[in-house]
Amino acid sequence: MTSEDKAATQPEAGAGLARAALAAVRLLIGLVLLNVVNAVARATGRVVVGVDEVLVFGMIWMVMIGMLLVTADRSHIALEILTARVGARTRCMLSIVTHAVMTAACAYAAWQSFGFIQRVAATGQTSMALGMPMLIPHSALLVGFAGTAIIAAMIVVSEARALAHIRGGRA
Repeated sequence: MTSEDKAATQPEAGAGLARAALAAVRLLIGLVLLNVVNAVARATGRVVVGVDEVLVFGMIWMVMIGMLLVTADRSHIALEILTARVGARTRCMLSIVTHAVMTAACAYAAWQSFGFIQRVAATGQTSMALGMPMLIPHSALLVGFAGTAIIAAMIVVSEARALAHIRGGRA
């Protein structure tokens, strides 16, 4: 499926994807600016308490948001050397298998993350410098894995429909 085909079949998803990408860019810019402030402060012999924690926690959120975005855009790591050499039906089946595995793996990781978050919340664990509830950075994993599982499952359904059209001779 080409990027034009993807865009044509998911116009409302594209708007949500663009909003998420913009939010990720804003977060990244904020983290870069915070890192600059931290570097300048250290160069002048000052310490800004908690900046390192915010940078690490922000990076965790960035990775999880990125995972959602690349999955939704179907631009995650793929074996293009293989998919470029097969027909539409085989390419569709490979996509179904890939995204089904992603769905299962991410759903499992989300379930484990949920259990861990429950334990962190029950203990009231906070970060060392800021006293931030550790629920916040650990929730990034739940959001990322659960969201990716949902997106991958939606892709499996979409590809299964496309495969039915290919088999029916309508592609």
